[in-house]
Amino acid sequence: MSVSAGTVLVLEDSRIQAQLISRMLAALNWSAVLNFDHRMAFQQLRASRVDLLLLDVYVGDDNTLNCLPEIRALADGVPVAMMTAGGTYGTALNATLNAARRAQADFVLPKPFAPEDLAIILDESIRMRRAPVRPKHVLVVDDCRVVRKLTTTALAHEGYRISEARSMEEAFERVDIAHVDVVLTDIFMPGMGGIKGIQIIKSTWPEVAIIAMSGGAENRLNNDQALSAARYMGADALLPKPFTSADLTGLMEALISEKCLAV
Repeated sequence: MSVSAGTVLVLEDSRIQAQLISRMLAALNWSAVLNFDHRMAFQQLRASRVDLLLLDVYVGDDNTLNCLPEIRALADGVPVAMMTAGGTYGTALNATLNAARRAQADFVLPKPFAPEDLAIILDESIRMRRAPVRPKHVLVVDDCRVVRKLTTTALAHEGYRISEARSMEEAFERVDIAHVDVVLTDIFMPGMGGIKGIQIIKSTWPEVAIIAMSGGAENRLNNDQALSAARYMGADALLPKPFTSADLTGLMEALISEKCLAV
């Protein structure tokens, strides 16, 4: 019999949903402790340790986000994943997920979700628990694979936790970007692009630091104009392309220090 990779406290008031999640976790070699209301969850947290909290936002008439400070106090250092269908008929999904991000949940998980989505959270939660100090989380958004590779390699070498996406739309759909410390984004990309994305990020996570990078766009807009527009939308720092690894890591360290994000 294989040893469980870890234990997940599941808070879900639908017993059918809870059982489905439990079977999904079992297939991924994780154990589930099912709780159907906040009282049960608090009792469980006082009695034992778990490796991940998988919490529904809406439990009965209560909102779990309001209980997060107490939950975190009982489960200090345990990663938190918030799941939701968005409230009544799912009409408020985006607003609910954004509220979870503002509450600094580590992960957000829209319902329904696939085993692959849950596996991402489980794998990342293991890395988070094993790190002696929780690393700062950087989201890299750029449609150029080469730039993403160079950037993520340089930052990972410095100990940062990295998530990456090819567009802002893809970034906002990721389950592992709920709690982000710094966003490093290109300005010119397919879809909404960096300028609009920066505006959305600042309205969702006002405390998140943003570095905008650009090499201009086919002579339509030079670097200074593009980066100035990003600054106007809320970027905290500017990084003209091309740049070196030293340029990037130096700016990242300076920004983290300025934003008082360093441990």
